[in-house]
Amino acid sequence: MQRFAMTVTSKGQITLPAEYRRAINAVAGDRLSLVVGDDGSAILTKDTDDLSAMRAIARRARGSASAANPGPDPIGDYLVAEDERTKSDR
Repeated sequence: MQRFAMTVTSKGQITLPAEYRRAINAVAGDRLSLVVGDDGSAILTKDTDDLSAMRAIARRARGSASAANPGPDPIGDYLVAEDERTKSDR
């Protein structure tokens, strides 16, 4: 078990240590869940639902493929396009 120290700012914010982000393979845009027990203990985990996983795949694929220059992975290309489409609908 690893322990990571964090400090709460006056605005109630914390910064996740780089070691923690690496340990859970978190990247920008990933969703996290904080579960607090009755005794005050807390567990912070990376969300792993299917939709979050597909969005994470699309974000990673976006870095290596573009609509003008599609990559060799048609599923990844589709996910990138779908991610862009859903963001434009917001």
